[in-house]
Amino acid sequence: MAATDWTHANIEKTRKPTRFLAAFSWQYPNEGVIKINTDGYRKGEDGRIAAGGVLRDSSGQWMRGFAINLGAGQVLEVELWGIYLGLKIAWDIGCSAIVLESDSAFVVHLLNKNVEDLHPLAAMLWGCQDYINKNWVCSIHHVYRECNMVADRLAELGSCLELGLSTFHDPPNSIRSLLSEDLLGVCRPRAIV
Repeated sequence: MAATDWTHANIEKTRKPTRFLAAFSWQYPNEGVIKINTDGYRKGEDGRIAAGGVLRDSSGQWMRGFAINLGAGQVLEVELWGIYLGLKIAWDIGCSAIVLESDSAFVVHLLNKNVEDLHPLAAMLWGCQDYINKNWVCSIHHVYRECNMVADRLAELGSCLELGLSTFHDPPNSIRSLLSEDLLGVCRPRAIV
């Protein structure tokens, strides 16, 4: 290899990936569709986990919210709990068409494929898939965290609550500003590689 080839190869290896800044905002669902945003939260070395979520109608209005403190556990487990509870609440209140958004691309991927019996979270995945396959229109999509801030904040709130599930018929004060920003279409920046 010529000296110039070696130098060019090393430059290519050390070049940083191109990054750019993009802006994202929460998007309204279609008319007649309920949007569920869910998120999981894991904090610290002790592995405390919590999940949260919000259901909003096609005009962006709050329908229900929830937060759950689950004690200790793993990230994938808590993301699945958030999705499961969001789906369960939507089913229980009689929703007929929903779109669920999570900022966990891996969990969304797992839910959109067949689960093997030996998967350590098979029971949770099957529970979510049972709700997905009920007699309603249901789709699940990945979104960036910047589009999921209300659910993110509810999950964080869950970590401060007593163990168990808390449901909210009205939004907690701590998330009202984020809800307003979503309704206004405020964009949040994100660096993309």
